[in-house]
Amino acid sequence: MSEREPEHNESTDEEVWLDLVARLEHMDASEPVRPEADPPGGVPDSSAPDASGDAPGTGEAGEAGPSSDRAAPTPAERTRAIFENQPLAGAGPRDYATGEEDDGGFVPPEPPPLGTGEPLVVLSWLGTLAGPLLLLVFAMFWRSAPLAVVLGTITVFAASAAYLLFRLPQHRDEGDDGAAV
Repeated sequence: MSEREPEHNESTDEEVWLDLVARLEHMDASEPVRPEADPPGGVPDSSAPDASGDAPGTGEAGEAGPSSDRAAPTPAERTRAIFENQPLAGAGPRDYATGEEDDGGFVPPEPPPLGTGEPLVVLSWLGTLAGPLLLLVFAMFWRSAPLAVVLGTITVFAASAAYLLFRLPQHRDEGDDGAAV
């Protein structure tokens, strides 16, 4: 087997990192980064004019563009604006604060107590849910259950499910898209 070769030279990595940090320290944060073809050195020159011939940060007529109107907000200003739900000065399309919007003071109605439902509907739900569970308990723990008990459980389940299906609406209201305001 061959000896494992090192993937990167540590001194080269350190030099590249220091070069990158030095170049980024001199960049103006308010200027947008334009995706352009890299020069032969692999690093775009931020002081060179762009493809249109204008100096960086200028508009079409050589005037100052929107990037030079205001300085970019600092991270502290962004955080404060987000937590206070205020727009940022000079903010871009993605720099907005999310939060609760006041939609007219809607307060949902108080739900009714659990025990105030229709008794037949509550009993049929109990029968529909308890029937299969009782059959499972009989199969696991009471293998010698009388046939009448098993058939009675199946009958209660079938009757409860049939009652719930019978109570479903028979027709659909036309023009109702499901949204309730």
